[in-house]
Amino acid sequence: MNKAKIGVIGAGWWATEFHIPHLQKRDDVELVSVCKLEQDQLDFVKNKFGFEFASTDFNKMLDFSPLDGVVIASPHFAHFENAKASLQKGC
Repeated sequence: MNKAKIGVIGAGWWATEFHIPHLQKRDDVELVSVCKLEQDQLDFVKNKFGFEFASTDFNKMLDFSPLDGVVIASPHFAHFENAKASLQKGC
């Protein structure tokens, strides 16, 4: 079975306590990359959950590997920009 390659934009409470743990339990999902503005928190999340790639720039995250989709867990005001960029990259 091919796994859906997923990136996570934002790594606060919703991402680390809800989205990521639930997605890790799925057999059909591979969490590939994560983006968070704060480098120290980004490093912690990358290591805790085993992401292959992490960046403070969501465009670099989107360019890292072809993704099948993204979880947008950034602050609400950033959702439109994150969604638009993700869709333009084919996620």
